[in-house]
Amino acid sequence: MTTIFFTNTGTQREFNEDAILAGGLYGDVSMPYPMLATNPDSMLAVADGMGGGPGGALAARVVLEQLAVLARETGEGKPHDLILEALFKAVNRCGGFVGEAPELNGMGATVAGLWFMGESAVVFNCGDCRVYRLRHGFLEMLSRDHSIVYGLYLDGRISFEEMRTHPERHLITSAIQQANYSIELHTRIVRVDAQDVFFICSDGVWESVNSEFMEDCLSEMNLEIGALSMAESLLKDNCGDNFSFLLHGPGPE
Repeated sequence: MTTIFFTNTGTQREFNEDAILAGGLYGDVSMPYPMLATNPDSMLAVADGMGGGPGGALAARVVLEQLAVLARETGEGKPHDLILEALFKAVNRCGGFVGEAPELNGMGATVAGLWFMGESAVVFNCGDCRVYRLRHGFLEMLSRDHSIVYGLYLDGRISFEEMRTHPERHLITSAIQQANYSIELHTRIVRVDAQDVFFICSDGVWESVNSEFMEDCLSEMNLEIGALSMAESLLKDNCGDNFSFLLHGPGPE
């Protein structure tokens, strides 16, 4: 299997508050092109920091650090409960940073990821980072946004694509944030097929590219070409937000 990742500040932001977990932890950087993960482990995730500048970047890293610890030291229990426990540890760490530096008040992050367990994977998210899967040419969103616009979509008041441009698309209903002990965590367990292509991304990606283009990129026989096409499109379209993504799927024959 091949894992490719990319994170970039975007054209209108001073800081990159996104971070990626793909074997290593990559945060607060702006990559010129997608990179191949040389030693990915069982946990892949994207976190999108909140709070502005250094505070958001730090929160994103804290969340992914706790998930990395979970992947290395799997305890007994249901995956949902174990992930939630890791996220609460991140909440406590964020609170500690704010206690030492009040200017970081408001720091937090949203997250989405995959935790591979043999022939299955746990899909998880909190906030509006997303997980998609391309299977047999069909693109499916596996995660579930915690946001105002996703509620409108579920109610049938707007279409799936209209979420991308809705004026309230940035209003989320859950996040991993200091003093937040009522985290909404969505999890589901899916079977993994050898030909599945998974795509994890921050909101800066899905707001900037439509589902059709996303499907085209994930359908590339060479995932590196698909990742490069995605990155080039985001940079060309002057994405106003930070944007990060992970592609995981079959490697070259």
